[in-house]
Amino acid sequence: MDNKKISICYDREADVMYMSFQDVEAEAEELDEGIFARYNPSDQSLVGFTIINFSMKFDQAPKDIQIPLKVSA
Repeated sequence: MDNKKISICYDREADVMYMSFQDVEAEAEELDEGIFARYNPSDQSLVGFTIINFSMKFDQAPKDIQIPLKVSA
């Protein structure tokens, strides 16, 4: 099994949360309002997420976010 590190960074001033599985240039796809999945353009693997207005989305009770993932053959 390949050990991968997950990096989570919160920019309080911009209210943006970044979660990354790989440090690569990525293409983003908006899954829901302000929620983006980031993909490696070379193989379309998921490399992270970006959530804009993070505190507004998660300031109350926890919410479920269903994230459709691309599956490569």
